Amino acid sequence: MRAWRSASGIVFACLLLAGAASAQSRRTAGYAWDNPNWRFSVHSRPVKVVLLAGSIGAFRDRPYGALIHQWCERAEIRNVSRVGMGAPQLFTHFQDAVLGNPNVPVGARNTETWLLFGGGLNSVGLPSRTNYAMHRLFRLAHRRDFHVVALTLTPWGADGTRDERWAGARGLHAMQSTRRVVDYVMGRLTPEEALGPFANRRPRGVALSAPWTSSERPDVAIELYDSALRDRGAAPWPIERTRAMLREDRRYRSSHASLSAPARAAQLDADAQILSDAPRWFHRPEYRGFDHIHPNRQGHEAMARAMCPSLPESWGCSCP
Repeated sequence: MRAWRSASGIVFACLLLAGAASAQSRRTAGYAWDNPNWRFSVHSRPVKVVLLAGSIGAFRDRPYGALIHQWCERAEIRNVSRVGMGAPQLFTHFQDAVLGNPNVPVGARNTETWLLFGGGLNSVGLPSRTNYAMHRLFRLAHRRDFHVVALTLTPWGADGTRDERWAGARGLHAMQSTRRVVDYVMGRLTPEEALGPFANRRPRGVALSAPWTSSERPDVAIELYDSALRDRGAAPWPIERTRAMLREDRRYRSSHASLSAPARAAQLDADAQILSDAPRWFHRPEYRGFDHIHPNRQGHEAMARAMCPSLPESWGCSCP
């Protein structure tokens, strides 16, 4: 009898927690990852927004999606973000969790459907592949009557991190790859620059060197890389240090071996200057969560504040 009472007490507590979680989801952006037949439920909000991102979007402690839901009275946000997914995996997840769900009201009368995309960091080391996956996602979303808001990557990295992507010359690759993905979202690159070897997979009938079509890019692009999350006041690394880091890196030397000696020296100076500036593009310490990639609650608020003024007018946002 005592064991039964204990068990029933646990069940009752779980039901209370579930009820509290349900009430919270009604007040904020809802999470939909665990239910393949999830649905929008706030009928007074005619703008339906699917938030698709990696682990930053999947954060649950007052995340940016919940804040945007709170500040934008005409938009209902449902979150299908997944931890660990790079851009190619998010493309597949969009097909399965959104397009494969008959409850998503695409084409419904007096309803707008939007994709709010904030992924790509998990695959940033392969910028051409990451940009191509986003390119496919944007095209598919537009074909299926979604409008698209895309967020750039957020700043990432920290001095003294054990992340191997910032070791030696890899830090230069991390910076250049991140900027290439950011610049594609913001429309600063040509298709060939953004997509590399995937540029020949653009829509049929579109020339390789032709400008972007409207379907290949987001309707709204929002810069978060160069935002309040960036530690722009940090001291740069000494130029001699970064020059030595590059000079001593075997892969870096090999990649420039075909250059003449003067050209190699000039390239080394230019790359050392870029790498020395890395700390100014790292994640601000006060906005970091458990590592140098994931924002804490204050970081998510900074993200939401940076996003809010650029969100579509139809969302009815009242920005703080």
